[in-house]
Amino acid sequence: MRHHLCHRYIFAIMPVLLILTLALSLSGCGKKEEEKKEPRIVFTTGFEENELFFIGEKKCYLPEALLYISTHDTNYEDMYGPGIMDRNVNGTEISDKLTGLALSRLAQIKTMDLMAADRGVTLSDRDLDKCTQAADRYMRSLSASDISELGMTYEVILGMFQDYALAWNVYADVTKDINPEISDDEARTITLKAIMITSPDQAKALQLAGSLYAEAEAGKDFDSLADGHEEASLEKFSFSKDTSEYSRDFVDACFRLSTDEISAPMVVPEGVCIVKCISSFDQDETDANKVRIVEKRRAEAFSEVYSDFASGLYAGFNSDLWDEQHLTNRRLDTTENFFQVYEDIFSIL
Repeated sequence: MRHHLCHRYIFAIMPVLLILTLALSLSGCGKKEEEKKEPRIVFTTGFEENELFFIGEKKCYLPEALLYISTHDTNYEDMYGPGIMDRNVNGTEISDKLTGLALSRLAQIKTMDLMAADRGVTLSDRDLDKCTQAADRYMRSLSASDISELGMTYEVILGMFQDYALAWNVYADVTKDINPEISDDEARTITLKAIMITSPDQAKALQLAGSLYAEAEAGKDFDSLADGHEEASLEKFSFSKDTSEYSRDFVDACFRLSTDEISAPMVVPEGVCIVKCISSFDQDETDANKVRIVEKRRAEAFSEVYSDFASGLYAGFNSDLWDEQHLTNRRLDTTENFFQVYEDIFSIL
């Protein structure tokens, strides 16, 4: 599927554009300004009608922003339930945070399109045809209420799909030289089970772990070792060598285990555990990890180029237009998702 695996990486590592951070005070990213390479802010009153912001020569109009915001809200509600929009984190409502994320993502797309122009990257005739298909499908899904709420037109929808497709084309261009070959050893993923003993008394936890380890070595079923011990629980997990979730000593000890081998008791932050290696080489997880490693490298390489490019841009935000917006009904009637429509159309070879 075209670019499908890139999404969660590329938007996670790109810097939130300072223009939106200053205008909305929503990102809460916590970085000092001097640590980031961001577009320069230009204060101006020379905006076109419905122009919400500009970055360099690229402009974003209000209907585009409202569509991104509505789509992000809908995705979040579908995952966590409708009540999620009323919650707040550290004094900021979830809805405000989602607005910041949506506008940041849209600003990133506009910046990537400027990169495309700078690098001579364009849309092919096939790309343009697919954008037309996507726009036709999405526009047909919008109700009259959706169109009125967004101030949407077919031309805007088509332009948004073209912007999105061009952004991924420049991503592919920047990252085309990243080596996609990852060795089994580098990506190797193991699957384990562990008996975790949590107790405020580490000496007692070690004593119980030693007793359970002896039972396991004597042939008792590993999965039943925790039975009858309320402080002990059975867990199953997988990880690769490059995991940052566990300590290096713990990871190295687990990777030294052969399939079906059981470790001696180990002290970990959660307590004391004994580990059984279920598979010292999980092929499916290893193959999946190869994909993750390649996409992470691509995203890191792109982020460096993107950051350098963005630092030379100027940007402006129409705060007067934004202050006029009252985003009360943020969910659309359509059952189509803008980004999923793109994936569906562009995944067709």
